[in-house]
Amino acid sequence: MINDELLHKWVNGELTGEELAAFKRRPEYPSLAKLYRQTEHLAVPDMDAQNILANILKKEKEENAGRRIFLTTWLKYAAAACLLILAGWFVWTNTNSETHYQMAKGEKTNGLLPDGSQFFLNAESHLWYNKITWNKERSLHLTGEAFFEVVKGSTFTVHTPAGSVQVLGTKFNVRSRNGILDVKCQHGKVAVLTPDGKTIDQLSQYDAIRIEPGKIPEKYRIAPAGKAAWVEGITKLRKVTLAEALQEIERQYNVDIHTEGIDTSEIMSCNFQHDDLALALQTTLSSFDIVFEIKNNGQVYLRKK
Repeated sequence: MINDELLHKWVNGELTGEELAAFKRRPEYPSLAKLYRQTEHLAVPDMDAQNILANILKKEKEENAGRRIFLTTWLKYAAAACLLILAGWFVWTNTNSETHYQMAKGEKTNGLLPDGSQFFLNAESHLWYNKITWNKERSLHLTGEAFFEVVKGSTFTVHTPAGSVQVLGTKFNVRSRNGILDVKCQHGKVAVLTPDGKTIDQLSQYDAIRIEPGKIPEKYRIAPAGKAAWVEGITKLRKVTLAEALQEIERQYNVDIHTEGIDTSEIMSCNFQHDDLALALQTTLSSFDIVFEIKNNGQVYLRKK
């Protein structure tokens, strides 16, 4: 990929996690990031941002008052980014000023919130917030799973369909799938709330809680870790159904698992890695009388032995 295409993907919010890491290592990145921070509050309507970017990236020289000015590579990029910001078309924003990160099966990403806090978004998850009102509302929305490293002194609320989490300078993981909310606090403190804002519990370091409809919330302890295991490429599941475990394998490997004739309601716990599908299936199914077959088209079939 040539540099101009990489810049275009950065501006349009299309970089993968690996591409973003590479982009941040480029010498012109600090200048682009600084420019964005200084101009992110500006917006003007109805400019053809895509044509602006194309024109700027095609030009090696610009004339100013009859004098030829040779722009350095990073300055051209900065000019492109600046015009796109002014056009109201910068990274991931839409007409409602919402910033969205949406991952499909087999995809993960990470990024920064407006206050500098870092997030890691798991496969088949969706995170979004309003950048314009962030300083006032300080809230974001999540479906799926994300791990947050919150900068000291920052506060915000994570809203999920199953409940909310309020934070203050902490590291924590939120998983909201199938109506079940699971929150793990690695550092600091978090408050876990119902969807209507009532406090369920407060978690301190290494506390965790699982909230399932119709059941009493289950509080438990977790092992010390710098990040959630899935960020490091390992999924750890505790007291889930076999169906939930197989769904997580589908998310991480972008496959479809067929379970006709298999009872997937049994409760289990398991760990599996994200770099070997056969090993992940073998590990997950080790306590069951089930064999599997992996097809080349991303289909996996289970059957009883």
